[in-house]
Amino acid sequence: MSASYLVIYEGRPDDADAFFDYYVTKHVPLIWGFPRIRAVEIMREVGDSELFMITRLVFDTVEELRQAVTSPYRSVTKADMDKFPAFRGTIRWEIVENLDFTPPED
Repeated sequence: MSASYLVIYEGRPDDADAFFDYYVTKHVPLIWGFPRIRAVEIMREVGDSELFMITRLVFDTVEELRQAVTSPYRSVTKADMDKFPAFRGTIRWEIVENLDFTPPED
């Protein structure tokens, strides 16, 4: 069963476009340095809520995910967060299992 590391951005950056541009062009390439990472997905809010964005890092197993986020490489991505354009809100991290379901056959 695969697992994901969710990074949840609740609140708003002072300049949403500058924040998103920095995140995609500078921070995401650093994320790819995590050992055994399989995918990076970014979900950006399009309504009118306090949620700005969720980033999903996908790993094959919960164990691989835990090893990645406790690896020395984690300090690289954490240090880069200090360079983000101003963000007013809360950033949360969650580890979740991915449960995949297929539609029933007719």
